[in-house]
Amino acid sequence: MDDVAARAGVSRALVSLVMRESPRVSAHSRDKVLAAAAELDYRPNLWARRLAQGRSDTVGVMLNDLLNPYFTELAQAVATAAAERQLEVLVSSGWGRPDGESAAIESLLNLRADGMVLCGPRLDLDVLAGYAAGTPTVGVSIYGQPAAFDTVCNDEAHGARLIVDHLVSLGHRRIAHIHADIASGGPERRSGYVDAMEANRLEPILVAGDFTEEAGVSGADELLDLRNPPTAIMAGNDLAAVGVLGRLAARGRRVPDDISVVGYDDTRLASTSTASLTTVHQPRPLMGQRTLELLVERLEGRTEARHELIQGRLVIRTSTGPVVGSTR
Repeated sequence: MDDVAARAGVSRALVSLVMRESPRVSAHSRDKVLAAAAELDYRPNLWARRLAQGRSDTVGVMLNDLLNPYFTELAQAVATAAAERQLEVLVSSGWGRPDGESAAIESLLNLRADGMVLCGPRLDLDVLAGYAAGTPTVGVSIYGQPAAFDTVCNDEAHGARLIVDHLVSLGHRRIAHIHADIASGGPERRSGYVDAMEANRLEPILVAGDFTEEAGVSGADELLDLRNPPTAIMAGNDLAAVGVLGRLAARGRRVPDDISVVGYDDTRLASTSTASLTTVHQPRPLMGQRTLELLVERLEGRTEARHELIQGRLVIRTSTGPVVGSTR
């Protein structure tokens, strides 16, 4: 600003008023200052100004994995809700690794984000609580109802029950689940699947996996190699379901004629013509809206933790169908 003031032949205080868009500056003085700023390619340091005022007006968003469309779509929902409150969003990713998540969160804290949204982290709750102790935080898809921060979660068990009941209604009895116990929400989906299978007096068929396409490929191989393969597969999420579909096609299995496949999350992958996945829809716009509302309440001084559970709905597409020979 000293350089701009010298070039324009005015005081530094006048430059400051112009940059803050003060109405007390005449049009002539404003034009002169802006012309000098343009000549010097000067850009005001908005970040420094905000920090001087004791806030950054930014929300830090840490995503578990940028390769999973669920998280990028969730980030978009959070950013949309933040924009309505004139808040900017800083996005970083942990790349599916606890050490990566720690580094991403540290970066957001170093950038002085006013609050944080942590989406599906794999870090332990006590570690997350430590980060949340000094910065208002809302966790998305973090289960266990921590006392240190708020959470917004999908009712995973409800979604799993919708899937199993749908497949049972189509005559399926050998329904397998490629679960993701190491991922946030994975244990809850597995538990809901097991409960629904037992409620229908069916034997659970479980294969360990993850929320990745590769896990879907390996899980499909393991299930197809069984002496009595399943007639339907509930993948851990849509990304894993895409891996299942690809592997089934490579091994000559037709979907849904030979085997039905269900995903979870209802990301853009699920609605493509090639996948056309039956899946559980998570209302991400609503989740983003509630996440920002809870975070703003935290920023305004609320201290007690709140935990919201949002129910999804089943979206039926062409990847599921009746069992061959079923009369249903």
